[in-house]
Amino acid sequence: MARILLTGGRAPATLELARLFLRRGHEVEVAESWGIYACRFSRAARRHWPLPPPRQAFVAFSEALQQLVSQRRYDLLIPTCEEVFWVARAKPLLEAYVHVLCPPLAELRELHDKHAFSELIGRCGLPGPDTTLLHSPEAVRRYAAGAPASVYKPSFSRFGTQTLIRPSWATLSRLRPTPEQPWSAQPYKAGQEWCAYAVLQTGRVAALAVYPSQIRIGGASVYFQAARHAGIERWIEQFGHATQLSGQLAFDFKEDADGLWALECNPRLTSGIHLFRDQPEVSEVYLGQSSAKPLHAQPTTALALKTAMVLGGKLRSAPEWRAWAAARDVMYAPHDKLPALAQPLLGASLALRAARLRVGLLAATTHDIEWNGEA
Repeated sequence: MARILLTGGRAPATLELARLFLRRGHEVEVAESWGIYACRFSRAARRHWPLPPPRQAFVAFSEALQQLVSQRRYDLLIPTCEEVFWVARAKPLLEAYVHVLCPPLAELRELHDKHAFSELIGRCGLPGPDTTLLHSPEAVRRYAAGAPASVYKPSFSRFGTQTLIRPSWATLSRLRPTPEQPWSAQPYKAGQEWCAYAVLQTGRVAALAVYPSQIRIGGASVYFQAARHAGIERWIEQFGHATQLSGQLAFDFKEDADGLWALECNPRLTSGIHLFRDQPEVSEVYLGQSSAKPLHAQPTTALALKTAMVLGGKLRSAPEWRAWAAARDVMYAPHDKLPALAQPLLGASLALRAARLRVGLLAATTHDIEWNGEA
């Protein structure tokens, strides 16, 4: 039995991972800067520890986390949400006490930065759309004057909430990128969107979940159906071999008549973990114990954030209704029912947080942990 500390207990994906560890007999504790969060109601988490918000109080966050890992003697620390960047920043302080499952901050930055990631995959010999760095309004105007229809997004961003797809001149004129907070632009690619979540061990793909992006809310997928995709599998194998990275990586792809294009990387746990619902043996991958071949996600049914689909207006057609009815709810588990029952409280807490911060619901989920290139 291993003792594991998870940070980012607010996410349904973190709840899924905690449940997988529980089913293999491991002991999970959760550290969070929120007081009310999904894992708080789960029997998969044995103990809960409060942390200061890393974005607003990094020094206090790193000191509290260091004290926790030095006292509790965990076998493994897994950051799961965007606090991964802040944990990586504190990693030199933590490694004396616990193994931290994430790359160094410099490597995470290269993966998270849309323009830097494009350059990285180019060096790996992998296809991706040409990406242009925009660090001023004048750079936006120059690019837009001669570019094809394009997609614009902050170089450091999440959920696609600020992404502009083939925007008008009027919209582009309002962009104010800076050298500290640049934007990236890519020629627009039509075609099927794909998502992949992988766990790498020194470049080797140990676990992999691939799914088409079918139903989204605010740019984030809420419906998950596993698929095998030989092109994506080869792409990630080649990326791992070239980079020799270890940790959790997620990729967004577009596939059109010209091939497969990697758009961006999220170097953290994502919803792809839900597709391992029926394979608790995936938990051993995080502990460094895996077979020679990758473990591919093979759930017995599709899964979905069913409450989000309802509240997000994603049941407007017969196919959506059928998909919703056939999928399992990621928040519900027969052995762990309380997180699903607590969803009204979780939703109300998030709405109050968003109102207090005067931001949208998705922005409120990362307001205290998001990382935008800070040193």
